[in-house]
Amino acid sequence: MSSKDITLKDIFEEVPHRLSKILSPAPIKELLPTSLPSTELRVDFLARLEDESILHMEFQSFNDTNMPWRMLRYYTAIAEKYQTHNIKQLVVYVGNEKLRMKSSLKIKNLVFKYEILDIRQIDCKILLESQDPVDRIMACLCKVEDEGYLIEKLLETMEGMEEEQRKDYIMKLLTLTELRPKLRIRLSEEVRHMPIVVRPEDIKLPKRKLRKDILYRLGLEEGKQIGHEEGFLRALQDTVLTLIRGKLGRVPEGVEVRVKGIRDREYLNALIEKLINSGDVLELLREERLLS
Repeated sequence: MSSKDITLKDIFEEVPHRLSKILSPAPIKELLPTSLPSTELRVDFLARLEDESILHMEFQSFNDTNMPWRMLRYYTAIAEKYQTHNIKQLVVYVGNEKLRMKSSLKIKNLVFKYEILDIRQIDCKILLESQDPVDRIMACLCKVEDEGYLIEKLLETMEGMEEEQRKDYIMKLLTLTELRPKLRIRLSEEVRHMPIVVRPEDIKLPKRKLRKDILYRLGLEEGKQIGHEEGFLRALQDTVLTLIRGKLGRVPEGVEVRVKGIRDREYLNALIEKLINSGDVLELLREERLLS
């Protein structure tokens, strides 16, 4: 499980006040266990609503062609456990690419449907108006027209927080904005000088995955602050490589070595911007002399 998945699960254990009202067709009565033992399945969010229906939500960060089959398996497991067919299913898409997943499955003798919502259909200002910090964290994934205003509100939320609360808030923001590379760069610039120490044990990942995690790559080893320059450079370099891999499905030979040799933060930021907007990544890499 990625750090982003863990963070989203943590956030919805706290139930964002305003976002939950947007996503849920009725008020939430109680949270239900997310594990379905008889099938060894685990869902992202499960709750009983005040109308006695059950709401099941999955948070998806990439287009999964197998999603209809996954949702069908979840549906049957939930229906069997709670002996009800009054189940409302919603996939909340939080990815950066265009939503392309289907919301139905049609085969012989079966028509199965559920809802899909691209979280960017929600205006971030709606969540920024909430006094709930968890709502404001989720605002970073929503529709953003003014990044400066969003960042101002996100930082304003930390006022009055104790150090541990502030650290947890920043880590969640940095983790989720890995899904929004442009926003993440601006946010990282704002928080990089804050005197907050983050240790590896603060990052909720197995040790084998820790060194690949974006927060660890930012230089958050024990005793170091978010503003560690070398870690920040590595994070920018890795963002460039992630974008190339996402666009091409691979990193062309020789490109990784050249990217990791770039020490200019402004150039890396500009390169990330170009990659996000580029329609021909190979041509761009040739123009930037990163590909022979």
